[in-house]
Amino acid sequence: MSFIKCSSTLEGHLDRVWHVAWEPNHGKYFTSSSADRTIRLWKFDPNSNSCNPICVLQDAHNRTVRSTAWAPGSLKMASASFDGTVCVWTRDETSDSLEVVATIEGHENEVKSVSWNCSGNLLATCGRDKTVWLSPKDILIDLL
Repeated sequence: MSFIKCSSTLEGHLDRVWHVAWEPNHGKYFTSSSADRTIRLWKFDPNSNSCNPICVLQDAHNRTVRSTAWAPGSLKMASASFDGTVCVWTRDETSDSLEVVATIEGHENEVKSVSWNCSGNLLATCGRDKTVWLSPKDILIDLL
């Protein structure tokens, strides 16, 4: 059996890290989400085989950020939080920053996961309230 050796350890979160998600369009950005209520954007440098922190997103959620997902073919990312909200973010290619463009509310409590469809125009969320939501296509299309 083969073993894979860890090439680097990324630090910075102050509590449990729950999830990581690669941005599918370029393969060099990814997010990590944490119980410290933050999302960190990282950039992979293939030349040095290392990752560098780009920014810390800390004002959108007031409880654990459980998961993130990037929309295929766009600069959009969604985050699911135990505060019962989902935020949709857009990445500015010039500054590499992320900005909230929409907040989806309505789950009764913790949102556990978020996922885009393969076209990047539908967003599914699931929560502790035992529901799965598909966000309205007409709202998301305006954002994309």
